[in-house]
Amino acid sequence: MRPLPATVYRENSLGPAPGQGLVNGLIIFLAICAILYAGAEILIPVALAILLSILLAPVVTGLQRLRLPKALAAIVTVVMAALVVAVLAGFVASAVTNLAADLPSYQSSLREKAQNLKSMTTGGGTLERAAGVLESLRKELDRPEQPRSAATEPVKPIPVEIREVTGPFTSLESILSLLIHPLTQLGIIILMLTFFLIYREDLRNRLIRLAGTGDIHRTTTAIDEAGRRLSRLFATQMTINAATGAFIGTALFVIGVPGAALWGTLTMILRFVPYVGTLLAAIFPIIIAAAVGDGWTLALVTLGVVVVTETMVGHVLEPLFFGRSTGLSPVAVVVAAAFWTALWGPVGLVLSTPMTIVLLVVGRHIEALQFLEVLLGSKPVLTPDHAFYQRMLANDPVEAAEGAETYVEEKALDRYLAEVAVPGLVLAQNDKARQVLTEDREVTVVSAYSELLEELWPEGDAAADAASPVVVIAGHGALNFAAALSLSAFLRLKGVPHRLLPPDAVQPGKFPDGMAEGAAIACLCYLTAPSEARYSYVEKRIAQRMPGARILGVAWREVEDARSMLAPEHALALLPSADLAHATETPRSSPELTVATR
Repeated sequence: MRPLPATVYRENSLGPAPGQGLVNGLIIFLAICAILYAGAEILIPVALAILLSILLAPVVTGLQRLRLPKALAAIVTVVMAALVVAVLAGFVASAVTNLAADLPSYQSSLREKAQNLKSMTTGGGTLERAAGVLESLRKELDRPEQPRSAATEPVKPIPVEIREVTGPFTSLESILSLLIHPLTQLGIIILMLTFFLIYREDLRNRLIRLAGTGDIHRTTTAIDEAGRRLSRLFATQMTINAATGAFIGTALFVIGVPGAALWGTLTMILRFVPYVGTLLAAIFPIIIAAAVGDGWTLALVTLGVVVVTETMVGHVLEPLFFGRSTGLSPVAVVVAAAFWTALWGPVGLVLSTPMTIVLLVVGRHIEALQFLEVLLGSKPVLTPDHAFYQRMLANDPVEAAEGAETYVEEKALDRYLAEVAVPGLVLAQNDKARQVLTEDREVTVVSAYSELLEELWPEGDAAADAASPVVVIAGHGALNFAAALSLSAFLRLKGVPHRLLPPDAVQPGKFPDGMAEGAAIACLCYLTAPSEARYSYVEKRIAQRMPGARILGVAWREVEDARSMLAPEHALALLPSADLAHATETPRSSPELTVATR
């Protein structure tokens, strides 16, 4: 019996549609955001307790080394932390009380400055009086006419005021109703913190078991890295905040602002709240300075101290040190602050950086979530050659020149050619072979590369180049001309005078005879070694135009089944002035210029 004809498909027709993975990922992300938003009352205390346990774990370990039991060490640590917070809160409350007692003496000064500021902004009251006249005129025009036949006037209603009878405990109940929720949350956090410190090893083992025992090394590394990064974050933030508060408090004391120690302490505390805390810490001392000073000088000086200090700390020190200690990029810190604030409010703003660090570590050690490391991390995501090629495609040689600053400072531009520029051009050649790089974009890449070389490379001796017996000729194609530009730049670094022919010199009928007159050596340059037949064809054409000249085939990249070509450093040894150039160099080993086959 003959089998029935059947069509076999490579893919299941009932499989997921294109783009379904992206849709599924978006749905999962929205579901996680909904869970975080809806469960904020439970998740916020848990997150705070976990972060505080990481911060206080070294203290518990130190007490255990003093022969204290684990439970007692954890309880002592929590009590010590609570005492520190209580002492700090008591100091702030005492300073605020003392300052509040002096506020009545500043009331007249504040009222006078407010009136002056109002008169300055309203033009001395002229506009305000004119607006009052216009308003009274409008009311007069809008007043309805009284009916002439009205015999009786309407009876005016009797105002009735309803007062709620309050007992002696009403105020206490209102205060307790406001404090019951935060006190409950605080109690939950302290209780969970105590248990996390006591059972932290057991919780760690359970987390490893949930992640799977097949790769304990990776799970342990992730946990250790997360703890290390969070500890660095807390230590760095505490150091920066304390230094900033001490500096602002000292500066305010020097210029004569009352309560300088209070403002320095509040600055240290409120700076744990990103962005908003800095603004809140700056408002109060400026108001007090305006109340104390006779004019606006003290307030402006206070504003200058706060603005300069916060600008230096917020835009220089914090992005620099936080990026190094946490591995987060400055942009990721800002975006994370907006994201977690939208989910958890002010508490989310405080927890934004620690929570983002956890996501970064998870993305680093879980392959399916590596996009988190790419989005949030501070490490470069493009290799130098890929970044170079991307900038050439964008026709942006200026940024590419910025990426070469390290090579320029080390005076190692030859290494830049071998490690960055030529591998980037090879990427362009691979795209051309895949037919994704159009001819126009290829010309754009070469043009941008030419501008980059003019920006980075020193000027050559035009007279010596014109009389040089060495001629550099590019193979057919724009990328081969870029290879010739690279060879020309390399020879210029080595002090070898030469002449570079135009990019279309190998085209039929376009060979510039005048530019090659008197040349004894022709360097036929390719980015990738061509086939034997193609090279022989071009070599014969050049030999006809330059009879008696020696032709050297130079290629930056060797491939299989191609003609054997000279590497640039090997061709250098065959040029007339190569020995002289080597004699003038400093006695150090020159870097290897051969580009690896890709």
